[in-house]
Amino acid sequence: MAVELEPRVLDATATCAEELRRRSARAPDARVTWVPADRLHVTVCFIGEVDAARAEAIARALAPDLPLAPFQVMVERVGAFPEHGAPRVLWAGIGFGVEELSAVEAEVSARLGRCGVARERRPYRPHVTLARVRDARGLRTAAWLDGLTDRVLGVSPVNAITLFESRPSPRGHLYVALQRTPLSI
Repeated sequence: MAVELEPRVLDATATCAEELRRRSARAPDARVTWVPADRLHVTVCFIGEVDAARAEAIARALAPDLPLAPFQVMVERVGAFPEHGAPRVLWAGIGFGVEELSAVEAEVSARLGRCGVARERRPYRPHVTLARVRDARGLRTAAWLDGLTDRVLGVSPVNAITLFESRPSPRGHLYVALQRTPLSI
């Protein structure tokens, strides 16, 4: 489940990721897997691999509108997980809209829990994943993120959440939108 961002915000986020990719060339031994621009989103809940019966139950559970008002999110700041030490994930953060995204995540997780999908153990920290760092050899997080930690990438409306299926392909995984669930109060 994810929140799709409007095109202007996606473009700005992809441009920021491209700047980070250029900077990573300074560390030729590092191994970084970049998220393609057409796959950038805010994850609400990761479901993982499920069989056909559970997938059907999940789709039914997520079909009714979420009883929440539409809202906006601001995508801003670039950072890394973990905050200290070698980076494993590069992300663009969420400025405002965090509380609303947390409410969406709680509603979605409750519905998925009734389908047997376990809730994430870690606290929900909404963000847009830009890259996964497989080997940080030669990367210095502070230099890599310099000048990007306070960049504002844009504001995007959130009117629905999208259930995606990840399908393997020769170009990596493709995300196929299966259904959209509107937010409505």
